[in-house]
Amino acid sequence: MSESLQVLAVCTHNRTRSVIMGALLQQQVERADRSIAVSSAGCSERGGEPPTHEAVRLLAARNIDVSGHLSHFLSKPGVTGADLIVTAEHHHVITIAGRWPEVYDRTFTLPEIVELGERVGPRGERTHRQWLGAVHTERPSPIDYLDHDVGEIADPTGGSPKQWSTCFTQIDDLTHRLIALL
Repeated sequence: MSESLQVLAVCTHNRTRSVIMGALLQQQVERADRSIAVSSAGCSERGGEPPTHEAVRLLAARNIDVSGHLSHFLSKPGVTGADLIVTAEHHHVITIAGRWPEVYDRTFTLPEIVELGERVGPRGERTHRQWLGAVHTERPSPIDYLDHDVGEIADPTGGSPKQWSTCFTQIDDLTHRLIALL
């Protein structure tokens, strides 16, 4: 049996991008029969709110029901207990690492970890920790990360149907690629 991996998906309010990331990752984990647990949270101090209507609609088209989801705020146990934290934006990584510096080496934007992971190559026989360590060595130091450009997922909330479609397609592609690497 392979080692279990705890993945935390993060966006601002835990109502759109992290919900989509978490749901698509979970669906792909189940299809691949992998030992990965996925949860999600938001950086804002709001909680207990439902996902956006568009997130529910887009995921329902994939037979994923998130209508009962309620947003969660980042917590120390959730963050420090995660083996991998994937975020939507650069500032989410900075927020998390600023509060919990010990998790910087396992906190990435979703586009960033996929790009770096593809550079390092699939996990293969390495443990998750070894693979993430190799991926992390491809990044700048925490202080240099502040000004470092990394890929992000734009928030489609309030945007056009095209912006929603673009966001969903980007997350779908990146989550597939991440699961293939893990």
